[in-house]
Amino acid sequence: MTRISVLAACLLLAACGGDMFANAKTLRTQAAESLAQKNYGIAADKAHAATLKAPKEAEAYFLLAQAQAQLGRKNAAMASLETAIVNGFTDEEAIKGSANLEPLRKAEAYRELMAATFAPAAPADGAAPAADGGEAPKPEAQAQAPAESAQKH
Repeated sequence: MTRISVLAACLLLAACGGDMFANAKTLRTQAAESLAQKNYGIAADKAHAATLKAPKEAEAYFLLAQAQAQLGRKNAAMASLETAIVNGFTDEEAIKGSANLEPLRKAEAYRELMAATFAPAAPADGAAPAADGGEAPKPEAQAQAPAESAQKH
């Protein structure tokens, strides 16, 4: 009976895909490799597992967003992309350059998120005042925009 129990435990662990023992970095690497091979379901699974292991890891959410977008899960992809940005993923070129995010580009929510996150910087001190005579917006207000956007959705 003991051998059967051990065998059953091994089979159960194998069925879990081994993710139980993989660390977040390994899972992110596997997700990125699966994306490159266009295995979007596996990429989504690995990236999701990475977010569970390291919930504040921005890159894992970025990978998850790409996989979800390619699987046609646009709302989930937008939520994952937004979470990536809120957690510190600020590589504008990587986001704009990702072919995997193409399904999101026409969405108003995508355009709003990008505008709120990567808005042009406020004029430096000594620059001309705003046209209405008021002060230019403070950088702190712009930095809060992604968090506010996250609460809208």
